[in-house]
Amino acid sequence: MKSPELQRLARQWGATDIPFNQTSAAEWLDTPEILHARRQLEITAALKSTLLVSGPNGIGKSALAGRWLRALDARLYSVASLTQATLSGSSLLATLVAKLGKAPSFRREGNLQRLESALAELEHRTLVVVLDEAQNFSHAALEEVRLLLGLNLPDQPAFAFVLLGDDYLLGTLQLRNHRALFSRLAGHLRLGPWTQPQSLQYLESALRAVGLTPGHLEPAAGELLASAAAGLPRSLSLLARAAWLAAATAGDSRLAPVHVQSALAQVPCVPGLQRPVCAAQAGVDPGS
Repeated sequence: MKSPELQRLARQWGATDIPFNQTSAAEWLDTPEILHARRQLEITAALKSTLLVSGPNGIGKSALAGRWLRALDARLYSVASLTQATLSGSSLLATLVAKLGKAPSFRREGNLQRLESALAELEHRTLVVVLDEAQNFSHAALEEVRLLLGLNLPDQPAFAFVLLGDDYLLGTLQLRNHRALFSRLAGHLRLGPWTQPQSLQYLESALRAVGLTPGHLEPAAGELLASAAAGLPRSLSLLARAAWLAAATAGDSRLAPVHVQSALAQVPCVPGLQRPVCAAQAGVDPGS
C-alpha cells in the first residue's frame, strides 16, 4: 500500500503515480543491448541451453530476467527462479522440487525421483531455471545444478539454465573446481552501463509513464543525475526519485540541480562521483 503523503505529492505535480518508482512497464528502457539480451534468453529457453548474464550491481540483470520470465508463454515454459544464494546443494534440489509442485523429500534420491516425475509431467513444456546472484551460491549448489542438467541424458538437456551474476562470476567459473559447469555454458552476455543519452531517455520516459512531460526536469538536473549514476539504472532511479521527493516536498514544480544535490547527499551509492574517504574512515593516522 502506497503512502497517502507520497500520493498527495504526486497529485500536486499532476502525476498519476510516484515518478521514478519502477512500477510501470513504460519506465523500462529497451536499449539495443537489452533487446539483444532478450533474444539470447529466448534462444536459450527454446534450445534448453545454458547462458551466463553478468554485469555490475545495479545494471538491471534481475529486472531483465524478471520481465523476460513473465513474458514467457506458460503453455510452452515452466519457470523456476532461485534467488536464495544461501541454499546448499541438497536444499537447492529440494527447493526446485517444491517450485515444481512436488513435496520435497529429506533424501537426495527421493528429490531426484520427484524431479524426474515433475519433468515428465511437464510433457511438451520446457523447464527454465534461473539462478540469480549466482556468484554467491556455493560450489556444492552450483555442482548440483550442473549434475541436474544431465538428468535425462543422452536424450537432451533436462532444462534451460540461466545464471545471473556479477562481473567476477565468469572468472570464478573458470577456476578448476567449476570447470565442469563452465564447459557447459553455451553463451555469455555482459550488460554494460547506459550511455548518457540513454540515461536521459530513461528519465524522460519515466516522467511520461506517470503523465508528466520532460519539461518537469531541468536539463542541467537531468545531466547531473545521468553523470552521478554512471549509467547504472538502479542508481539513476534511486537518485531521480530522491530528487523528485526533495522538489515535491519543497513545493517546487520542476526538478532542478538543487534537488539533485539533495539526493546526492541522501543516496549512499553514487557511482559517478569519487567521494574522498576521510582519514578516520580509512583507518589512517591523520598525523602520519
